[in-house]
Amino acid sequence: MKKISVVIADDHPSQRKFLLDAFEDERSLEVMDDVGTASEAIDSVMKHDPDVLVLDIEMPGLDVFHAAEEICRLKPEVKIIFLSGYYKDHDIASALRVNAQGYVSKSDDALLIIDAIACVMKNKRYFSPAIEKRLVENNGHVSTRTEMLSTREWETLEYVAKGYSKKEIAGFLHISVKTVEKHTQSVMNKLDVHDRVLLALWYLAHLKSLQ
Repeated sequence: MKKISVVIADDHPSQRKFLLDAFEDERSLEVMDDVGTASEAIDSVMKHDPDVLVLDIEMPGLDVFHAAEEICRLKPEVKIIFLSGYYKDHDIASALRVNAQGYVSKSDDALLIIDAIACVMKNKRYFSPAIEKRLVENNGHVSTRTEMLSTREWETLEYVAKGYSKKEIAGFLHISVKTVEKHTQSVMNKLDVHDRVLLALWYLAHLKSLQ
């Protein structure tokens, strides 16, 4: 299976290390480079031609949104996920304006960022749950618990419901057993169902509405 190639751009070495460590545990990902400025991000994308660029929203030097526009012009196939330490409406609007595929928070669990990468590779947009909820509420809609599940959580839920073991699910999704456990726990918390058997029954009961 071809790995998803990623470039990380963040001016904080500790944040880059956090992402590098998290992505190293995800067998479906391969980090091609990590850089500290938006200008370096452009150069790295041109050199490595990654599938995904994880781009910190605030870095010294060139404005990141200008960098994103330039990358979209030069390499339109590269999917950009913005990474932010906080939520600002104008930043979210700017991300949408440059057609970013994702927007996640630095406070999010690393698994959510990995989910975001998997999601954008399916040509879908991904926003952190808090941002997604904010966008939905601004449009006058109400999110349900099921709508808050990530793509990878849906996949994990389906395999759990079919009775596969954690090791088998890890093999199917090309992730570690530890990651499967984290996804399963996250699904249980979001659905307020705290037993694997009950989780399977919940999935079967809602199967028609999920299709």
